[in-house]
Amino acid sequence: MEEEDIFTRLMAGFSTGYSIPQLCQDLGIKKPLFLVNKLYKPSQFQFLWTIHAQFCFDKFSEIQPSFSVIQYDSLLKNFEADFCDFSFRCEINGIAFLEFSSLNLENYDKIFILSLQRENIPNAVYLMELMNAFLIRAYGEIPLLHFLQTHPKVKMFIVTHPVLQDNPENTEREKQLLKGEIFGGFKNIHDIRKKIEMNPNEEVVTPYDFLGYDNKTVYKLLEVPGAKTLENGTAVLNDKADGITEIHNGKRVTAYQPAEYKNKIYFLGNCIYYGFGVPFNKTVESCLQKLLVENNFPYRVENESQPFNGRYQDLFYNLNNLPVKDNDIIFANLNNMLPIISIPSIELDNIFFRPHNYGEVFADMFHINELGHAVLAIELFKFLVQNNFFQNFEFNYPAPPPPPHRYGIPKENFFDSSNFADNKDLEIYKQKLRERRLPIGAIVMNCNPFTNGHKFLIECAAARVHKLYIFVVEEDKSEFKFADRLKLVQEGTKEFPNVEVIPSGQFIISQKTFSGYFNKENLQNVQVDSTQDVEIFAREIAPTLGINIRFVGEEPEDTVTRQYNENMKNILPSYGIDFCEIPRKEFNGEVISAKTVRKYLKVGDFEKIAKLVPKNTLEFLIENYSTPPRCRLTKIKIIGGIFIWLILQSVTNAQIAARR
Repeated sequence: MEEEDIFTRLMAGFSTGYSIPQLCQDLGIKKPLFLVNKLYKPSQFQFLWTIHAQFCFDKFSEIQPSFSVIQYDSLLKNFEADFCDFSFRCEINGIAFLEFSSLNLENYDKIFILSLQRENIPNAVYLMELMNAFLIRAYGEIPLLHFLQTHPKVKMFIVTHPVLQDNPENTEREKQLLKGEIFGGFKNIHDIRKKIEMNPNEEVVTPYDFLGYDNKTVYKLLEVPGAKTLENGTAVLNDKADGITEIHNGKRVTAYQPAEYKNKIYFLGNCIYYGFGVPFNKTVESCLQKLLVENNFPYRVENESQPFNGRYQDLFYNLNNLPVKDNDIIFANLNNMLPIISIPSIELDNIFFRPHNYGEVFADMFHINELGHAVLAIELFKFLVQNNFFQNFEFNYPAPPPPPHRYGIPKENFFDSSNFADNKDLEIYKQKLRERRLPIGAIVMNCNPFTNGHKFLIECAAARVHKLYIFVVEEDKSEFKFADRLKLVQEGTKEFPNVEVIPSGQFIISQKTFSGYFNKENLQNVQVDSTQDVEIFAREIAPTLGINIRFVGEEPEDTVTRQYNENMKNILPSYGIDFCEIPRKEFNGEVISAKTVRKYLKVGDFEKIAKLVPKNTLEFLIENYSTPPRCRLTKIKIIGGIFIWLILQSVTNAQIAARR
């Protein structure tokens, strides 16, 4: 790697908020010396100046840095025009131009030499080591530890990716790859795609031929997916459905995913873990998912990786937007930047160091084919099983470092929101503010059909709030159609002036957010994940309407709904939303449920139904579900009365005749 590339990466790393002074502080370095020797590029000046400026702005650390430029005769020859001005600026800001022999190196804890060229200097850290140490902290350890502080029961591992290494036992093909050559003189697999594109009628030899792929399929395999850039600068993949790439909702599809599962395993990384050059159903994620299903582990694997090398902002954007829950597992790949001591790691970079019997797994120096992906999946599966990571095992991840002190703000004026996290006075004040809020409530109901139990819950909730929203589940997956259920609730709640009935849309208890709800009968003994539905409601829906309390009825029978309620109880308060569970209305010692109404409806027992549902629901059921269909209830009463009168009249006439 060239020095220019290193300087560019370090400068980009500064945008994370992490700095060289913070690095020195974290590593316990009190007296660093930053030294430019063998000066021959303007970028060395610029980078030294940047580091010097960081220390000037950092007023809180006890670090005492020194900056020196070792003078050489060639210096003035190369930079005669610019050097005089730069020299003046450096001298008045504490960057000294010295002879190397005048430096007493024993006065410094650590010596940072801003060059790739190595000298025989003890206790020295050169540019490459500085870059690695800095980027590991800025892009790896610190943001990951902050994430784990928020999600302490999520299990995270740093994984490396395989690297083709020089080895006497390498095959002839691998030796060619190490020289940067593959079939047809190509340097990498990207060139193969260009060759196929330029010669559509020619049969191009590729590294995928032995796997049985023709040129048309290889062309699809090697297609870099399109992406759109969000306002925050992160990239999201464009959806694609071609049977090979398969991208849905901005991420690569993982095959064999189970509909029901207990936890998830997420992969975040570069093109290797995205699966570049591999069909979607043979990536490491799909292979691992297949192993999990075959061994009855209730985990669902998600591929959150992207094929864009070095875009760490995408990785952390995806990481912090994952709907994780306790005991989920995350595999994060940071381009083999190790070690990150605070987080457990799985080192797979040497997994294909020969001898091995996996076959030809490298497509070029940087990418592996589907054979390699299958091996990676097996290794990760073995690691998880052998170490019991599918159990309730917990890591004690250390706390992240404090935020960097920047800009020379006096310490007494420095605002750090973390200082107020446990402030009792602030919490008391916030509680007083909460008491002034207008209570706005919400209930989500399926109402299949609308019962006295539903109405009782609405009545109790409406009495406690200024405004109550009733979200009727819009997904048409129930016995009664949505339009009918919505109308029944609207008619049955007209007496409550502060109640508004609205459709739930596609983001509250829907196939997208909580598909298990519509298969409850078969999931009574399964742990069902409703986290996504609750999170969307708390994060997106509730703030839109100012909802600050959600009501539910107790659920003694249905385990799926009971799990959903428990999730709300755990999640909603963290978003400032109260959770209120109201005892169910009973009749003859049993809770009123829509399930019971449907049971009586099947046998046409409207006498029992009449005791469980409001008048408008009873009229609807009789009109639409009696056998044969009848008119409205009022007509039924009249006809029924006439019928009974005729029977009584005939009985009376018969009795009179008998007496005669």
